[in-house]
Amino acid sequence: MNRNPQERRTPEQIRAGNKRLGLILLVIAAVFFVGVVIKQWWLSTH
Repeated sequence: MNRNPQERRTPEQIRAGNKRLGLILLVIAAVFFVGVVIKQWWLSTH
């Protein structure tokens, strides 16, 4: 891990990071939601 001494991020870099973080959270939420739906469907069919 190399630590950058000039840790000044431009607003577009911060925005890109936030967008990526939001996308990851969205994917996690989608996977969780799909898992719950499949579990409910599985329980209702068996």
